[in-house]
Amino acid sequence: MTDFTLHSIGVVLGRLKQTEVLITFVTDAFTHGAVGLIHLEPGDTGKIVQAMTKYGLDFDDAYQYVAAQLSNLEIVSFDGDFDRTDSGRKSPSQILNS
Repeated sequence: MTDFTLHSIGVVLGRLKQTEVLITFVTDAFTHGAVGLIHLEPGDTGKIVQAMTKYGLDFDDAYQYVAAQLSNLEIVSFDGDFDRTDSGRKSPSQILNS
């Protein structure tokens, strides 16, 4: 999971006043689970902008795309915007069925 995703989840749960859910989620995913955290550096901003321009992605999708590329990972998403990229995406059902 990218830090961008984790922070977005934190923002949403904070707005919903579900801070205990956030703590449980982080503990389950990172402490007790096998989820890793991927971080991009400020120097990667040019790569994000290139992905936005080349594939017509918004910032958050381009962030995920670049993070996946730099970490040699596949994107698993419901978001069809990733289908425009050179690496595409896998749907959650494709992962569950494999």
